[in-house]
Amino acid sequence: MPVLVTAADRPLARRLVLRLLEEGGEVRAYGDGVGAAVRAAGAFVAEGTADDIGRLEAAMIDVHTVVHLAADVLARDASELVAAAEVVARAATSAQVRRLVVTSVPGASADAADLLRRAAHTVEVAAAAAGPPSIVLRHSLVDTPALRDALSTVGLTDDERARVVAPVRVEDLLELVVAFDRARSRAATGHLVVAADGPVRLSVARYLERVGVGRPGSGRLLGRRLRADDEVPLLRPALAAGPWWSEGPVVLDGWGFAGIVPSAPGPGAGSG
Repeated sequence: MPVLVTAADRPLARRLVLRLLEEGGEVRAYGDGVGAAVRAAGAFVAEGTADDIGRLEAAMIDVHTVVHLAADVLARDASELVAAAEVVARAATSAQVRRLVVTSVPGASADAADLLRRAAHTVEVAAAAAGPPSIVLRHSLVDTPALRDALSTVGLTDDERARVVAPVRVEDLLELVVAFDRARSRAATGHLVVAADGPVRLSVARYLERVGVGRPGSGRLLGRRLRADDEVPLLRPALAAGPWWSEGPVVLDGWGFAGIVPSAPGPGAGSG
């Protein structure tokens, strides 16, 4: 039975589609303007917007696993993250899919100080209330070119650059999703929350140095335009609120569960 990836018009989800295709099974990609490259790679493409529950439900017919990458620290609107996840959960229930996988962030809570974590909590609630058994992957900051660019150009203060994070590589996060899809016959039933923290904890400043990104006005960032806060409104509040890793034993370690050893990010970020 196929796996379906939502929002496949976005770089990280598109990358996941391509990785799942390497496993040799049937992969469906749903999104608004997914692109010819995904279709050419062998995925079945279903075009539709995030709020079109009819099209989404139709795309989920006979699907085993739906993967919804819901946690986006660079999103412009937390309410849109919630609305999209709730549509996915309703469609997955109606289509009677076998499993729903969604992403979240460490510290997701209704009482969190920032919008991203409060939205992530609502996403998790929607997944838990859906008909299919669900898995929530609470991942730390994902090391993508977009994240690097945002952190280096949004004009972080020294205090913000000193915040400690545990970034995770794109490749490792994708392998974790693939591992859960691969383990269809032995995956847990019900609702499972797992952590996917990066293997190294370091300040934002040290992380950017490690991956080869400097401050605006220096090195290869010379002359780059600083981003306005309203371009990435969730980023700085989420960075300040923390935490950026999950504390056990409340949350299961996803890497250990899947038998994956993650690596620390370095120069040459994966797509996303």
